[in-house]
Amino acid sequence: MTTSAPSPKMQRTLTPALLAVMCIALFGFGTFFLNYSTLVSIGTNMGLTAVAAGTILTIMMVAVVAVQPLAPVLNNHFGPRMTFFAALSLQAAGNLLSLLTHFPLFALVSGSVVGGLGFGILVVIGTAAVPSTVAPERLGKALGYFGVTTSGATAIGAPAGLWLINIMPAIGFRWLAFGFILLALPALLAIPQQHQTSNTASRDVEQPVDGRMRWGGLITVLLPVSIVLTTFGLLLAFGPAAHSVSPALYIVSMQIFAIIGRFLASSSLDRRAPVSVMSAGIVVTLIGLIFTALLPAGTALIIAMMVLGFGIGAVQASSLLLCFEQSGSTNRGSVAWNMTFDIGLGVAGLVGGFGFTYWGPAITYIVCAIALTMVGLFFVLYFLSPKNPQAEQAPAKR
Repeated sequence: MTTSAPSPKMQRTLTPALLAVMCIALFGFGTFFLNYSTLVSIGTNMGLTAVAAGTILTIMMVAVVAVQPLAPVLNNHFGPRMTFFAALSLQAAGNLLSLLTHFPLFALVSGSVVGGLGFGILVVIGTAAVPSTVAPERLGKALGYFGVTTSGATAIGAPAGLWLINIMPAIGFRWLAFGFILLALPALLAIPQQHQTSNTASRDVEQPVDGRMRWGGLITVLLPVSIVLTTFGLLLAFGPAAHSVSPALYIVSMQIFAIIGRFLASSSLDRRAPVSVMSAGIVVTLIGLIFTALLPAGTALIIAMMVLGFGIGAVQASSLLLCFEQSGSTNRGSVAWNMTFDIGLGVAGLVGGFGFTYWGPAITYIVCAIALTMVGLFFVLYFLSPKNPQAEQAPAKR
């Protein structure tokens, strides 16, 4: 079957469609992490315990994860523009529900769940849409730009939420978050109205893996991702282990280097095998995590969190491409990767609530490091085994 050449607009990386997806992701992710990073503090200010507030955080992430398998169905039925619109509308409605001050607990739970449903749809279709916005040889850089956007939105949203919630009332904070969602709406005009299947994108992802689901490889990739993202969520929601620190400064340091790590790792995937990039990312994450758990407040802790952020970014970038390959399609890979991402963030609420209460922060992070070491070794042994035909595959030609 012959395929048409990519259109001139797809010959460059920053196509109008990719820019639109990035704009929606910027405000959608940024708003979500404004709420994610402040949910525990808002809950405790209402009189809830850390365990109860962490449980509500987990409930929100359950909603995020539960809706994700439905996102491709909505995309196929309604088209990407309407699906993006539905996702943003749910996020906006979640912030409006949170304004029901006469029923604070109901407002906190319902607003978190509804907003989480919108975010769950957004992350899946956003990730899956990227390959169809550029020519195949531009996919690595396109994923890098998209990753920088989502990581950047998290980097801005999480510490900004921690700062804003201390200088303005909760009602004003919710209205501000609602306004950020509205800023994403104009970008919908650049999203194709009808669902389109990109031959070039399909050729890029499907052909190297024959379109087959490899369950063993996919699970092996997702196990370390889940631990890395649980740790990431702990740091965003609860801060570092050191006493008497301002968490926003340390989180910003980590997030800036997560952006750098994700972009550099994505760009390197055209030249290096994703297994090698992810293995290096796991090692760097472990080094940063151990020092983050043990160091007191100060410059050394900031450096440790920079190292940790760089490793987290590298794991995110390489694991996403591995999920595309192991699942056999961008839709399945996006669902699997984003579900694991958000399960990790959701579990962080429970782990942080119980761990910080009964173990202490340092022990909690050390336990995460031990878990990552175990699954990281399993990942390396699985993919580098001589019996594994996928061992050290060269990157797919684009």
